[in-house]
This record gives sequence, structure tokens and C-alpha cells, in this order.
Amino acid sequence: MGKPLITNVYSKEESNVIAFGVILGRRAAESVNAIREASWFIEVFDIASKRNLLERARVYDIGDIKLTSYDDLENVTKTTSSILSEGKLPLMLGGGHLATYHVLKAMPKDVILLVFDAHCDLRESYMDEKIVELDYINESAMVDKRLNDATWLRWASEEKMFKKAAVIGVRSGDEEQLAYAKKSGILLITSEKLLSRNGLNAAARILSNLTRGRKVYLSLDMDVFDPSIAPAVDHPEPLGISFREFTKLIKSIKGKIIGCDVVCLRKIPDNEVTEFLAARAILEILSHAT
Repeated sequence: MGKPLITNVYSKEESNVIAFGVILGRRAAESVNAIREASWFIEVFDIASKRNLLERARVYDIGDIKLTSYDDLENVTKTTSSILSEGKLPLMLGGGHLATYHVLKAMPKDVILLVFDAHCDLRESYMDEKIVELDYINESAMVDKRLNDATWLRWASEEKMFKKAAVIGVRSGDEEQLAYAKKSGILLITSEKLLSRNGLNAAARILSNLTRGRKVYLSLDMDVFDPSIAPAVDHPEPLGISFREFTKLIKSIKGKIIGCDVVCLRKIPDNEVTEFLAARAILEILSHAT
């Protein structure tokens, strides 16, 4: 790890947010550190709201969880449990979205799960070259077609890791995934709906009602944003949301955010816009979580 996320001002004891990386994916280490590096160049004062976005967040970065096998993902759950037991908020940087499944294992089962993602991630099983890249550990660790980036939310649902869930900004999925979402009560808020007239306000009301008085876990897959503003992602999809829409939806959350992650950034040469967007999104999340 080079620079820690955002700041080195606070000790672990003084902090109320503990950040850590999960090195899952062929270019995860480079991508996670790109977010950390960018975070040092983001202005924490928000002109629109005239406030310091880190006014209440005291962040300490404990570094990365490095994996040699898929069994090592248990360390993600253990680390998250330890952070929660200290009364602090875990902030995970990825890496593949599969890591979120292992963070959720440590969360209370009555948590409301909000996933900002272009994809449903509700397949029963799946494998292709992209999944191998996303969940790569090393040449000897074989990706499981039953539990990976394309299926993690399905299995989290099957294992009742949350009370209710919504996938926001979704625009890629097949008939079987849509049918499963309907059957299991997972709310899909499409980017088309968000971008329609009055769609953003309607979605904000839904999230307000869904989260009011509840514990919330928030997962941000960077591919939820339009590729024009977030090109450096593992699986870009057209017609994504803007940062304006993201911030309005974050502000609509009425529950208590008890954990969060930012995943699926894939660093590309000579373009830093996506990691700067990721770092700015983290500030927005933390301003409403602490």
C-alpha cells in the first residue's frame, strides 16, 4: 500500500471508519491504490452544501487483505466482524464484487442492502473470461462458477444475509434474473427509470421509505455510472447514471449506514477520471454515514 485512503491524521483508536482493500481481481491492487492516491487530491469541502464532507468521519486505513486462495476470503468476513465489534464503520475497497458477499456475512441479518450496479448479479451460476478476470487470485485458484461476481447477490439472498435489497441503476440482466428478483423481493430500479421524467424523485422516495429507521449496507459498483464519466470499470454498460443522480439518492437514505464498499474499478493507463470519481463518491457516502 502506498498512501492510505483520504488521510493519515487519525490513529486507529481515534477513528470511526476503518478502510481496507481486498485484492481480488487481476488488477485489483493497482486499482485499489489508485482510489487511495486520488483521494488525497479531492477537496473535502462541498461548495453546494457549504460543509466539510468529512466533518464527522475519522478514517483509518489498515491496508489490504491479500488472497492466496478463495478460502482466504474468510479473512474479509473476520476483518469486517472485528471492525463492527469496535463500533466502527467498515469501508471496503475492491476488487471484484464477490468480496461484498463476504463482507455481508458479518452484517446483521436485518440490514437493508443497497447496491448501485449496472448488473443484476443474480445468476444461479455463470462463467466467462470476464468473471475469471474479476475474481482472479492466482493461476492455481480456480474461480467457482456457482459463487462469483455474476452470482454473489443471488447467493446472499438465498442465505438470507439481508432483510431487503435494492439494485439501483441496473441496466443489464436476463429473464431468469428478473424473474428471481421478482420472486425474492429484490427491488430493481433501472437506470432508464432513474433517467426518465420524475424518475429520480420517485426513486429517492422509494429509498427513503425502504431505509427509514433501518441499518443500511451500501455497495457501489463503479459501473453504475455512465462510461463517459467512469470508463475504467470491469464491465461498462451504456446509459449509466451521473454523479448528480448518485448524490441525490445517497441523500435520500434515511437509515443508518453501518458499512459500505466501492468495487469493480479497473485502472486504465493515462486516465484518472474514474478513480477520482470513486474517491469523491466515498466522501459523499461517508458524509451521510457518520
